[in-house]
Amino acid sequence: MSNKPPLNWGREKDRMRGQRAALAAICEAQRLSRVDDPKAPGGFRFLSAAWRGLSAHRHIFSIDSLDAYSLMHASDCVALAVARDAAGAARILDIRVDIHSDEIEGWINRMADSGATELHRCTLGKTGTLTARERLAVALDLTAEEPAPARAA
Repeated sequence: MSNKPPLNWGREKDRMRGQRAALAAICEAQRLSRVDDPKAPGGFRFLSAAWRGLSAHRHIFSIDSLDAYSLMHASDCVALAVARDAAGAARILDIRVDIHSDEIEGWINRMADSGATELHRCTLGKTGTLTARERLAVALDLTAEEPAPARAA
């Protein structure tokens, strides 16, 4: 027999709920694949990354250089403008959902002026291509603010 008092499950669940909320911060959870690139710092660059949102779900993004060409051919996506600090930690500067082709060049220039160096794009969902509702859900999970709406074509 043990002299430990029995667990108070109500109190224990509240404690665990608080821990889960503390862990659910938005962050780049993992860089997934890399390729050698002599032009990149360190001699390699990453091709994809997993971002963890407020819901603690992981979202897979491809990583491209911050240029309009990368975004022109994947307008139906969630686009992140990402800056990295000296230690390599990523920070989201802006999120766009279904950015219109007329806005891409201006947005890329504004993000480059803000310090962004990478473009992360999420195009694949659980069943293949992300639907408009899924793209909005991913964007909302990665920000506390409402993402900029898509402009009517």
